This record gives sequence, C-alpha cells and structure tokens, in this order.
Amino acid sequence: MLTKTLQIQALADRLSGLPTNISARHLHEPWRTCWLALDGADPKNYQQALMQALEGNADRAEILETLFAVQPGHRMQFESLEELATTLSPIQWIWPGWLPRGMLTVVGAAPGTGKSFLMLDLAWRTTTNQGFPDGSPIPNPETSVIYVDGEGVPQILNERAQHYGIDRKHLYMLLADSGEAIDFSAEKYRDRLINMVATLRPELVIIDSLSSIHSRGQNNVEDVRDLLSFLIQLAEAYQVGMLLVHHVRKPGNGQNMQMFDLSMDDLSGSAHIVAMARVVWGIHVVQTGPQPDPNGPRKLKMLKTNLGPYVDPLGFEFAPLNPKGVCLKWSQDAPDPYQEPTKEDDCAAWLLDLLQNESMKPKDVIEAGKAEGFSRSLIYNARSSLRGQVINTEGKSSPQNQWKLTDG
Repeated sequence: MLTKTLQIQALADRLSGLPTNISARHLHEPWRTCWLALDGADPKNYQQALMQALEGNADRAEILETLFAVQPGHRMQFESLEELATTLSPIQWIWPGWLPRGMLTVVGAAPGTGKSFLMLDLAWRTTTNQGFPDGSPIPNPETSVIYVDGEGVPQILNERAQHYGIDRKHLYMLLADSGEAIDFSAEKYRDRLINMVATLRPELVIIDSLSSIHSRGQNNVEDVRDLLSFLIQLAEAYQVGMLLVHHVRKPGNGQNMQMFDLSMDDLSGSAHIVAMARVVWGIHVVQTGPQPDPNGPRKLKMLKTNLGPYVDPLGFEFAPLNPKGVCLKWSQDAPDPYQEPTKEDDCAAWLLDLLQNESMKPKDVIEAGKAEGFSRSLIYNARSSLRGQVINTEGKSSPQNQWKLTDG
C-alpha cells in the first residue's frame, strides 16, 4: 500500500538509479505505466521511454513534470512526540478538574434541572471573584464572560443576573439579529463571536444551548463535527473556557427526565458531540424522599474527562434571594438518592423506638419483635446495622444483661 507521494518518490528514485524495493503491482495508474516503461529500457533513454509510454495521455506533460520535480532519495520527515512536546503548552484549568482552558466542556441535563442557573452562577463567580463551588480560587478574577443566548430572551437573563448580583458590565451577550435565530452555520454569526472573543478576551464563553445555535440537526456527524470544530478552534485560539449546554434524550418507561442519573449515553444527538468534548458534566435532580420533588437538591458530576482523574460530585440547591430571585447553594457532598426502606430498616427503627425509654433483656426484645413480625435473626441484623447505638449493660452471656441505647 503506497500513497501517491510514495509512488512518485519510488519512480524518481528509480530514474536516478537508486535502489527500490517495490514492483509495478504496488503502483496505480499512471505511475504503473511509467514503471513498466522503464523495464528493459536503457537508463540513458528513460525519459524517451516515458514519453512513448504516455503517448496519447492528455496529462503527459503534467505527469512528467511531477516526476522530474521530485528530489531522488528524499525521505519524508516526521516529528516525534519528544520533538513536538517542546512546542506544547501544559494543560491549564480555569476550574481545576472541572473546566479546562482552551478546550470544549459539554454540560448535559434535562430541562428544568438548573443548567442556565449553573451557567449564571459560574458567570457570577468569575465576574465578582467569588471562588468556585469547591473553594478553588478564580484564576483571573473580574474578567469578562460572553453568554450566547440561543433562547433569544435577554430579559430573563438580565433579570436573573440582577437578582444574582452579577457584575453586568463584565457580562456580554451574543444575540440574534431581529427576526432571526442564532445560527453558527452562518459565517456572520461565527464572525460575530470571534470578534467578541478577540476584543473582550473573556474568561468564559457560555453557549446555551447546542440545539438552538445552528440550523442543522444534531444527529448527523458531519454537521456536529463542523460546528464543534469551530468552537474548539475558537477556545484554543483564545484560551477561553468553552461551556456548551446540551440536552438529554427523553427516557423510556415513564421516567422523570430531571431525576434519572445521567450517563453519556443519555445525551441527545450524535455520539460525536461527547467524543469531541474533553470534559462532560451531567446535572440531575436527586430524589431524597419517598416522593419526587422537582425543587429538590441537584447533583453535578463528571460524566467524562480525558484530562485526569474524575473529581468528586458536588451538590446544590436553590436558595431564595432578597427581595427576588434565587441563587445556588452548594454542598461539597452530593445528595444521596432515596432508598425504599427494607425490612431491616423498619426493624432498626422499631428497635430504637422500643429502647427509647427503657432497657430490655434480649429475650424480651425478641418476644416483642415477634409480635411485630420481626424474626430473631432480623432483630440481631438490625442491631448490627445501628453501628453501636444499642449496647449491652452486662456481658452478653450474663443473665442480667440488657440492651440499651448509648447515652450519645
């Protein structure tokens, strides 16, 4: 298997008398015809042999010019990783572990989970030097943020920004022309974003959302590759954090879109979208009680990273602001999902209630448990699950031993 370049080089080497280790079967036309013309020909008459072999070929002059322009014995040079590494910059982070500089980060979630509020929260932290949710400092405080509003309702963003306390003189919006929608398939909108980034030198570019910023679909690889390549090149050229909000597929089995734990397979559109991103986040509402609560706590977790270890998930809730609006209240520990109580859980709760006011002999506890439908083994397992909250008053073999709750 030889490329056109390698075939021409082999012919040039043979014309100059240099050894080659290929034959005519390795070549395609017209280079195979040229190679066969040299078989048995006097090296002094190679050019004439080629002229005769290509007689009648409309491209004869161009073919010969190409052959004789190649330097015999030339070998292509390729840069090793060691050599390339001298020109590479180290990976840089805006938010360590979460948001790389100069690369694409995709944020996936269902409608109503707080994607736009999360983007505003990050804009607030950047423009006012508030630090990131995990305590990491803002590397370039009080710098600009560009918000690409694909939804086309700047009034909502302005009101939320006012309530949030964002320094709006550092927050810039890219909006569509009157009567249009933003379409990064169009050169004018690409140029507008490039001009804004080149002039404002923002720390973050937030695009909300993928489904609303181009006129083509999300399922065709070529369409999303062209769009995402533009965003990736822009992020790299100006070393900004590029956050792209993306939606998820509607789940089956009647599941609530906001409350199922995301994986990368849940993001809508072509798999090429997450393949081109270096980092992918996921947001979902965590059901922490028996009934789903759309106002419940959220979980922000890493779905993908090519840049290092996965960071621990974070939790956030909506907290009211005075006099209006809401903000995000963050927790270093992501909320745990609700688990339906087991028989052992019920038994443990009953045991704690039983011993609340008095200690009891184990055999009396067992008898009382039978009346509630709890077996002896289940009661002992439930006691073990309480991790020392129930203790013995005497040695467990003593006739006087009783179970009681710890003082703590």
